Amino acid sequence: MKKFIFKTSLFVVPFAFLYVITSLFYSNSESPDLIRLGCFPNVFKEYRNVFHDEFNRKIYFNKFSERRKKTEKILTIGDSFSEQGNYGYKNYLAEKYDVLHMDRIISGNQIQTLYGLLNGDFFEKENIEYVILENVERSFVSNAKKIDSSKIMMTSQLDNLVRNHKLPKGNDADAFFSKKTIQFPFSMLRYYFSQNYLSNRYVYNVVLNRNDLFSIKENNLLFVYKDLSCLEENNDLVGVQNLNNVLNDLSNKLRDKKVKLIVLPAPDKYDLYYDYIADKTNFPRPLFFNHLGTLKKDYVYIDSKKILSAQLESKKDIYFYDDTHWSPVASKIIVDEIKKAIN
Repeated sequence: MKKFIFKTSLFVVPFAFLYVITSLFYSNSESPDLIRLGCFPNVFKEYRNVFHDEFNRKIYFNKFSERRKKTEKILTIGDSFSEQGNYGYKNYLAEKYDVLHMDRIISGNQIQTLYGLLNGDFFEKENIEYVILENVERSFVSNAKKIDSSKIMMTSQLDNLVRNHKLPKGNDADAFFSKKTIQFPFSMLRYYFSQNYLSNRYVYNVVLNRNDLFSIKENNLLFVYKDLSCLEENNDLVGVQNLNNVLNDLSNKLRDKKVKLIVLPAPDKYDLYYDYIADKTNFPRPLFFNHLGTLKKDYVYIDSKKILSAQLESKKDIYFYDDTHWSPVASKIIVDEIKKAIN
């Protein structure tokens, strides 16, 4: 029996040690997305305290799924960059204007959803004057290829989507013998001692030539793998031209309903900070904004990369250090530009 216990302990104790390390420094449910996906140590838990007041702002905008009134002037529709609550661009915008936000449960592909709304009865029933279409850079070209411009979405369908939506279940804690128990300790070591590597097939950790771009004194950049894997498609001028043609078509159809289209591409984190990557040998230059900027547009264009890049030298945390998304700093900058387009 003693031999059995001894042999078993030789197998179990290393796992127990790794499990304790993972439990102390990694949280699958609470960590920002890049920390979670990359299996990095969340040792910067105090980092976001600087945004405490922004995280606790009053909510001014209306969600379609929780609508309180029907007098909005602006409709926002987008991906996760539009889902930020208290500190999202739509909430700062809603302090001045009445804003209606189309929930992600309705708008999986924002371009397709907007076509559906146009072809249905939504804009006939609403008093919307502006639509802000936001899409993160890495998926914008792809989304434009996956559309049916004749598809119809009636307001009754929207109501059914909201009514039948089920909230996702919370993540259970990782089991004792889990993949994270093995991945995290080794990812943690690489985080501190390796340079320019892909962690856990999801997140790049690359060295920057500066350490003052974020509130914490770190000279590395975390960004999601898709920022790089989508480059070939997004750097293709023909693909960007197709996207622009689709956006022009949307704008013209909205104009027929007396609605103006504002297009807001959200830069990939990799693209926004690209010039600060110390060694670019294996990291091609993104060209999406270069291509899009030269094309003729029938819509109001918010060149977010140009706008935010101009602030990188003077403002920290344009994007969160530990997340794929922009911070309240960027949200406020973007809203100032949107207000100029509306006024």
